[in-house]
Amino acid sequence: MGELFYNFGPTALGLVAALAITFYCWSRFRQASIAVLIWFILAIVVSQFPIFSQSQDSNQMDFLGFVIFGTLAFTPAAVLLYLAYRVESVNEKLKSISISALVLTQAYRVGGIFLILAYLQGDLPAEIGLVSGVLDVTIGITAVILAIYLKNDQYKAPRLVIAWAIVSLIDFSWATVMKFASFFGVIELDPAPIMLGNPPLLIISLFALPFGIFISVYLIVRLRAEISRK
Repeated sequence: MGELFYNFGPTALGLVAALAITFYCWSRFRQASIAVLIWFILAIVVSQFPIFSQSQDSNQMDFLGFVIFGTLAFTPAAVLLYLAYRVESVNEKLKSISISALVLTQAYRVGGIFLILAYLQGDLPAEIGLVSGVLDVTIGITAVILAIYLKNDQYKAPRLVIAWAIVSLIDFSWATVMKFASFFGVIELDPAPIMLGNPPLLIISLFALPFGIFISVYLIVRLRAEISRK
């Protein structure tokens, strides 16, 4: 049962998050609903194939996998941020979505439990499985609490939301730095964090990671603008 939970849990949680976002945006921003659904379907398909070899050594194939992994994990966030600030119609639609709803999207970060499980199973080092896993779960739980707190007054605690979003980005940055440092031999992690680019955890890197980066950066920029107007 535990193995089944570990193998299918990340995809199941991502599906719940994708469907929830799709349903919420359907009457508000239908293009976003369709885009999220297509993105998640593509992420599911791609996540069935390992990007990294099981070898602990850095070889040419691993380097190619590293480039592919970085491109797939971070390009979607860059594209979303470009659309949010360079396409006026997208920007206006996003402004119609409440701060509490945007924060609540990060409830799926409780999926950090799967990173913790990967650490316990020996698939990830403590520096990522335990540290990032605990941070992810914390962000997910506080997302629900913060969204409830903001429900009746979206802009009553902009600095609190900004601080929360910064911690969210620190979480992503920590895992990214550890991954890069390990690959380039700056530090030695045991085991090497190749499972971030392999099933069943790859779906996290393809969907949850870039979407979380986008939401965090967007919230910081939007709320800083709100604070400057006051």
